[in-house]
Amino acid sequence: MITTVAHFCLLVIALSLIPALYRIVRGPSIADRVVAADALTTGIMAIVVVSSIVLHTRDYFDAVMAMAILGFFGTVAVAKYILQGRPID
Repeated sequence: MITTVAHFCLLVIALSLIPALYRIVRGPSIADRVVAADALTTGIMAIVVVSSIVLHTRDYFDAVMAMAILGFFGTVAVAKYILQGRPID
């Protein structure tokens, strides 16, 4: 039962990545592209977590934490660049 639900969740998450990819390609501004990239990173992290639940392993959780940290700092750096013109003080 749990594997069926997990596979359905993987399908829904994968389908939710399509609008994010579209916004990255066709985004009218760089801020839209950054938000879409952040949503794409979150979706990929969700796929990795659900896949590791299906595979009954904890080996990928460290990779998910690294993706979360890198995604957060990347989003903050681009937002700071958009507002002030330089990413680092």
